[in-house]
Amino acid sequence: MPKHAERLRTTFCTLVFFALMVTANQLAFSQYVCQLQPGSVIQTGALTAGDPTQAGRVVRGGIPSTCIGKSNTLQNSTAVNYDSYTYMSPVTGCATLDFDATACGGATTQAVAYSSFNPASPATNVIGDFGFSTIGIARFSFPVTAGQNYTIVVHDILETTNVLCTSYTFTITYRTGCRQPGFDQTNDNHADPVVFTPSTGDWKTLNSGGANVTQNFGLSSDLLTPGDYTGDGSTDVGVFRPSTNTWFYGNNTTSPGTNFTTQTFGAAGDVPVPGDYDSDGKSDVAVWRPGNGVWYVLRSSDSTVQYQQWGTNGDTPVTGDFDGDLKTDFVVVRPNEVGITPNYRWYLLQTNFNFGFPLVTTWGIAGDKIVPGDYDGNGKADITVFRPSDGKWYSIQSNAENGIGTVTSGFNWGLNGDIPQPADYDGDGRTDYAVFRPSTGTWFMSNSNNGTYSTYSQQNWGVSTDTPATTAYRILP
Repeated sequence: MPKHAERLRTTFCTLVFFALMVTANQLAFSQYVCQLQPGSVIQTGALTAGDPTQAGRVVRGGIPSTCIGKSNTLQNSTAVNYDSYTYMSPVTGCATLDFDATACGGATTQAVAYSSFNPASPATNVIGDFGFSTIGIARFSFPVTAGQNYTIVVHDILETTNVLCTSYTFTITYRTGCRQPGFDQTNDNHADPVVFTPSTGDWKTLNSGGANVTQNFGLSSDLLTPGDYTGDGSTDVGVFRPSTNTWFYGNNTTSPGTNFTTQTFGAAGDVPVPGDYDSDGKSDVAVWRPGNGVWYVLRSSDSTVQYQQWGTNGDTPVTGDFDGDLKTDFVVVRPNEVGITPNYRWYLLQTNFNFGFPLVTTWGIAGDKIVPGDYDGNGKADITVFRPSDGKWYSIQSNAENGIGTVTSGFNWGLNGDIPQPADYDGDGRTDYAVFRPSTGTWFMSNSNNGTYSTYSQQNWGVSTDTPATTAYRILP
């Protein structure tokens, strides 16, 4: 940040910062992070009566697969017509298939990814699928390995009664470096403990390699908005300045104070909600306006503004990918829903199918902190709260095939007064339970270790007046 801007700091600004910290709605960010790679595939085709048939189709459970992959079972053994396409992956990472059936003439059509395909056994070697059939647009993702083949199969639903799709198109894009969200400037899949010191504007990072990094960026009155705005996989320092509705983010991790981007976007009273809404691997500048409940997104892929009305004044906006399609979903939590027990009500407008309708669920009580994260490691954010009164984390995990989720009884990690900072500190692909304890400046991380939680770690990093910034939260008192 320019030095003349640094000299503008005053005691008044510091007071404004803390006033914002304790009065603004909480902001939670939780999204799988991947870097988009060149070399996409565009394929067109049509199903005809002369196409070969396969011995049935896989279950349509309503849950699209993610970059983690997905196995499946046979729904029925009725023969259906299919087309198959085999490709060699140029990367090790994730492939995303976007399917367009809008020209199918109303025919319901399904697509499935296989490591290898045998039409006599269509439930074998499944690595990804929609979880449903479509007459419109749909998406799913699946894991791939560089130099290895995989097969995409497009088929109808019921050969004898279904109208065959006369024209479809699908696009395959490739992504690498997929990891859980969290401040990670070394791009090694391990989140780093980070604190922001309001009095100096310093970001202090204890990275997983053991190095201590200090970067000066922002004013005491700014709101912290770190993210990967450049799409290189490393977290960029970033702030939103409410006084001018201006965003600042570093263009690199070595000299963000002199090499940064500014963007005026928003209006007085807006809540910053950065996320990857267009799935291009870059964080988008975005705000939610409490006065009208509208989300305004400046899409980094095409510089257009996306609008979405979702929520009402008094709601808490929550950004994250709850359906695993690598796009940020529009989510609000209503903390004081009248007549609802428990009284936190989540409204999720997901960008992918997931049973085809918005999800509304109650989860949390007064005083809980909203802490979504991928605690089950399936590439989707889980509905989660941290309860300071008992130091426990409560989740509706998204790993259930029926889409209902698995309710956890509560994971004990933290004390009243701790600030939750969930992220993947051990690099195993799951969000870890973690807190920053201001009274001692200590971080406590319960390492998920692929679900065993058999170890924990702690670091002394920061002081009581610092703001933890590994997860971009503004926490209510």
